[in-house]
Amino acid sequence: MKNRKKSIYLILGVVLVLIILCYVVIFTVDKTELQQETVIHESPQLHLPEGIKLRIGKGRVLDIAYSPDGAVLAVLTSLGIWVYDASTYKVDYLLTANNHGISSVSFSPDGKTLAGGGEDKIVYLWDVNTGKRRQSFVGHGSDVFDVQFSPDGNTLVSVCIHDTNLWDVSSGTHKKRYHGFSSHRSTLFINADEMTLASVDGNKVSLSGLLTRDVKMELGGHEKRVSSVSISPDGKTLATVSHDTTIRLWSLPDGVYRKTLKGHKKSINNMVFSADGKFLVSGSHDDTVRLWDVAAGRLKETFRGHRADVKVVALSPDAKTVASWGRDHLLYLWDVETGKRKKTITGHFNPITSHSSHSFSADSSTVAIGISKEVQLWNIGEGVHDRTLIGHKGSVACVAFNPVNNTLASGSVDETIQIWDASTGTHKRILKGHVTGKDIHSTVRSVAYSPDGRILASGSSDGIILLWDAVTGRHKKTLSGHTGAVRTLVFSPDGTTIASGGGADDYTIRLWDVQTGKERKILTKIVSGVPSMSYSPDGQLLAIADSRDIQLWDTASGTLTRTISRTLEGFVLNVQSLSFSPDGKVLASAGWDRAIQIWDVTTGDKKEQLLGHRHLVNSISFSPDGKMLASTSWDGTVLLWDIPAMVRTVEEGK
Repeated sequence: MKNRKKSIYLILGVVLVLIILCYVVIFTVDKTELQQETVIHESPQLHLPEGIKLRIGKGRVLDIAYSPDGAVLAVLTSLGIWVYDASTYKVDYLLTANNHGISSVSFSPDGKTLAGGGEDKIVYLWDVNTGKRRQSFVGHGSDVFDVQFSPDGNTLVSVCIHDTNLWDVSSGTHKKRYHGFSSHRSTLFINADEMTLASVDGNKVSLSGLLTRDVKMELGGHEKRVSSVSISPDGKTLATVSHDTTIRLWSLPDGVYRKTLKGHKKSINNMVFSADGKFLVSGSHDDTVRLWDVAAGRLKETFRGHRADVKVVALSPDAKTVASWGRDHLLYLWDVETGKRKKTITGHFNPITSHSSHSFSADSSTVAIGISKEVQLWNIGEGVHDRTLIGHKGSVACVAFNPVNNTLASGSVDETIQIWDASTGTHKRILKGHVTGKDIHSTVRSVAYSPDGRILASGSSDGIILLWDAVTGRHKKTLSGHTGAVRTLVFSPDGTTIASGGGADDYTIRLWDVQTGKERKILTKIVSGVPSMSYSPDGQLLAIADSRDIQLWDTASGTLTRTISRTLEGFVLNVQSLSFSPDGKVLASAGWDRAIQIWDVTTGDKKEQLLGHRHLVNSISFSPDGKMLASTSWDGTVLLWDIPAMVRTVEEGK
C-alpha cells in the first residue's frame, strides 16, 4: 500500500512538473513571438502648419517605395512623403509640396534623389540624405500621377493625363513633351532604348511606344475589367490584375501569356515586382498579402494579420521584407523568411469622412476620433494616443462625449450605438433600435448628449431620431418626420429643443420638443442635405451648413436672419461643418476648399482663414474651454489649432 501511495505521489509530482514546464515553455514561446514584432509609434509633429497645437495622424498611404540600396523607405501619403530609416523604421523627415498633395514618388537609380509629383502640376526633386528640395520642374497641364528616372538617372519622365514630359535632371531643363497616351491606370517602363506605356482598356491592356506613338500589341484574357498593370524592372514580365481576383503574367517583348496566379478571394488592390523581377507581391480586399514566385508561377507565402483590406504593398530590394498598409491604418513590415510580422508602424490613417467624427471631453483634455471600426482617445496635453475602444463591427460614423462626465457614445454603420467609460476604456452597453428594412441600412450618423448629460439622441439613415436615458440606456422616445436620413443632431443650450438635419430627399431642419417629442417647427429654405448645425451658446441663433452657404436662423421666430457665402480665391465651395465658439462671438466653418474660415457673428465678416489640410475638411469643433479648434479631414489627419490672436481679439470684443 505504501509503495502504491509513493508511486501515485511520484506520478502526480511528475505530472505537476510537466505542467509547470509546459506552462513555462508556452509562456516563453508566446513572449518570444511578441518580442519579434516592434510597434513603432512615431510622432507626426513634423512640418506643422502655423497655429497648430497638435497633429494626429500621418495621412492615408498612397504608395510605398524602397531606395535601391534598401536603406530608406519612402511612404507616400496624402500629407506628403514620410522618409523612414529602413533599419530602425524611425522617421527622418517629411517632404511636402506647399499646401498640395503628392501622388507619385520615385528614387533615382543611385538612391540619392527622390522625385515626387502631384496635384499642383509640379515635379519636385529632394536630396535623400538631407531632405532638402533641390529643384522643381514646372510645365504640366494637369496633376502629375507618375514620375520615373531613366536607367542612367540623367532623365526624369513625368506623366499626367494630357502629356508626358522629359526633363534633364542635372540642369533642370525641359527636354521633350509627348501629348496623350496616358491614364491613371497606365504604367510606364523605361529602358535604355525606349519607353513603353502599358494602358488599360476594359479587360484588355495595350502596349505602346511612347516615342514612336505606335500600339505594339493588345493583351486580353481576363474575364472582368483590368484594374492595374505592372512591368518588372528588367522589362521581361508584364503582370495584369483584374476584378476577377486573378493576376496574369505575360512575357515581354513578345507578349506571350505565361501563367495565371490564383489565390486571392477578393479583388486585388495593389501589386509590385521585386527589384530582380523574381517575385511579385500583392495586397487584396481579402485582408491578405501574398508573395508569388514569378518564374514558377506559384504562391510562395501568404501574410495574414490585417483586419481590413490591404491597399498598398512594397518589397525590399533584397526581397527579405514585405511592407503593407491596409484600411486598418496599420503599416506592417513582414519577414519573408519566417512569414511573421516584425514591425508595425502606426498613425497612417484612412480618410476621416464623417461629419461627426470627433468630440472633446468636458475638460478639453481628451479628443475622441472615430477611425475605421474603432474610436481612438488622445491626450491633448501630452500629445499621445491614450487608448483605443474596439467593439463596433462596422466603421464608426459619429462620436460624442457626455458634457458632464467621461462617458462616450459612438454610432456606426453596424446600426448600433456603443457606450463607453472613456476614463478606463470599459465598454458599458450597446443600444439598438434603429430599423433595418428591405431598402434601408440604418447607419447611425449622429449622436448628441443633452447639456445636462441625461439624454442621448441618435439619428440614423432610417429617418428617425431615438431619445435614450443616458444613465440606464432605456429608450425614451422616437421622433419621426424626416423622409430621408438624419445626418446631424444638436441640442439647444437649455436642453429643451433638439434640431435635426435631413439628408438626400429631405432638405429640412426640424426642431423638436425634447420633453414631449413633438415637432415644433420646420425650416425649409434649405437647398441641400444638411451635414452640420451649431447652436449659439445663448440659443438665439442656429447656424446651418447649406451647400455653399452658411445660414443663421433666429430660433425664437424661426426666420432666416443672415446668409454667409464661403469663398477661397474666388471659388465658392460646399460647407461641411460649423461650430460656434463657446462665447458665441465667432463661428468657424469648413468644407471642400480645405480651408477653415472664422466669421464675426455680429457683422458676418471673415476674420481669419486657417490652411493646413491637404483634402476637404468635414468636421470641426471648438473645445469646451474655447482654447482650441479641432478639424478632421479626408487627408487622414486631425489638426488641433491654437485659437489665432485675431480670433481671440474678436472674442474679447476689442
